[in-house]
Amino acid sequence: MSRGLTLDEVKRVIAEAKNISLRDELVFKLMAGYGLSVGEIVGTPARRWDEATRKWFAMEPSLSGLQIEDLDKEGILVRRKMGRPTEKIPLKGELIRELGKFIGNRTKGKIFELSQSRVEQLARTYSKKAGVLDGTLRPQMLIDYYRKNQGSPLMADTVRSESVSRPETVSPSETGRQVGRKIEYPGLTYAPINEYGVIFLFSMMNRDDDFGLGFSVESIAGPFPDALVVDYRKNRERGMKKYIEFEFSSSSFWRQKHDTKRCDIVVCWEHDWKDCPPTIEVIELKSMIEQLKLRTVRPPEKSNKNLD
Repeated sequence: MSRGLTLDEVKRVIAEAKNISLRDELVFKLMAGYGLSVGEIVGTPARRWDEATRKWFAMEPSLSGLQIEDLDKEGILVRRKMGRPTEKIPLKGELIRELGKFIGNRTKGKIFELSQSRVEQLARTYSKKAGVLDGTLRPQMLIDYYRKNQGSPLMADTVRSESVSRPETVSPSETGRQVGRKIEYPGLTYAPINEYGVIFLFSMMNRDDDFGLGFSVESIAGPFPDALVVDYRKNRERGMKKYIEFEFSSSSFWRQKHDTKRCDIVVCWEHDWKDCPPTIEVIELKSMIEQLKLRTVRPPEKSNKNLD
């Protein structure tokens, strides 16, 4: 398994892209600073050629990529993979301005007219120029950097040209910590943006014995798996001990080569593990938020005051 990228390596690769093309710089920033996949940025092919069978076959699901008409002063709509709904993600003002500069007078269509294979080629080219991983950088490694660090401090310390003599004024709303979208869950205003947020949200979703998910945490440790819990979902009077691994995205479990035989449940914010084996349960908190919020809304207590 390949090692993760450092902040310095990511900035060096983006700097090389910046020297050649604003388009390429923006694509790399969206991957490393916001966690967007290549398909979500440039779209996925409707079909692909299979060398083994010498035939074309359909690709599912097919993504259209980022669209010009979906960009505004707050962020951009992203069409997610695996049938997940379109989601608007906030972008820093500086990046919105750079996207607007690249788009120019165009009003519709794709922002980036690139193929997935071209982005993969560019990743190798710029990483070689930057002296990172001997030119073997894959786009997924930039996305993994985001998932580990949530784009910070990359987005708080954007690579700038050496010719800039005076720093740009940044509004207070564009500084500070990165946060997820608003979910307004009791006790948590924003969605998790890393594994620690998933652990916190999981604990919040189990604080109520009657309206929670139905788990009681017995212990949390550093080594894999993360936690030993008691599962009371089937029987509130008699639980079963199980091991849980927390991940921001379920596919991280596979990328880290964890042993599925040593873990019962993966708890994540987003379930994107396409080939997840049926032997392990995945709990996606993102899809359970609204359902659990409805369950936790209790009817008002009746007043005991006597009416005159």
